[in-house]
Amino acid sequence: MKRLLITASGEVQRVGYRDRVTKIARKHNITGIVRNCPGYDVEIIAEGNEADLDRFISQIRIHEDPISVESIKIETGTYEGKWKYFEIQRGSPDEELGERLDAALTYLVRIDSNSRRSVEIGEQMLVKQDQMLDKQDQMLDKQDQMLNKQDQMLDKQDQMLDKQDQMLAKQDQMLAKQDQMLDKQDQMLANQNYQISLQKITNQEIQEMRSDLKDSLNTKYQFIEQQLHEIQTILKNAGMMS
Repeated sequence: MKRLLITASGEVQRVGYRDRVTKIARKHNITGIVRNCPGYDVEIIAEGNEADLDRFISQIRIHEDPISVESIKIETGTYEGKWKYFEIQRGSPDEELGERLDAALTYLVRIDSNSRRSVEIGEQMLVKQDQMLDKQDQMLDKQDQMLNKQDQMLDKQDQMLDKQDQMLAKQDQMLAKQDQMLDKQDQMLANQNYQISLQKITNQEIQEMRSDLKDSLNTKYQFIEQQLHEIQTILKNAGMMS
């Protein structure tokens, strides 16, 4: 068991610090007292086992408005077991009443300040909410405009698709006509090939006939020349030709 003599400095008087210390001490089975010192510090005499005292010291370094412990001075004393509980050693009734009134006034001032601050924050939040709502309205307007444009674009796309369908139908018709024209061209080519083959046959037959005619004329011409030659010979022999 150990005894510690602790001096806490900072905003520790007339702010409810002694009550907080008392609650912490009772929570950790610490016995002793807490009291205001002349000036602005608070003195604590704490007795208990080492582990409980360590937890107690770590938790009395309070920095929660309006309490602000700036420093703690610790001295080790001789354990006496003098106190059964942990309690506040109060001053005169007037001093305690003044401290409580000061603490209450401090709390009220801080509450009022916090309330005003809350109102200001609330008003700022309302302004920001209004701005956000305005922006949301603007965004909704833009979304409506975008949706209208999208609808217009979809209408145009539908019109384009209709035109494409019409063009495809016309292309199909043109392809069908081209197929018909190709079929007719094939027929014409077949007829031309047939006519060419007939012309070839006719030309060949004409050439053969001309060749036969030429041979026949050559034979007749030779025969006529022979007859003329014989006639000339007879006439010369008869003295009728020189």
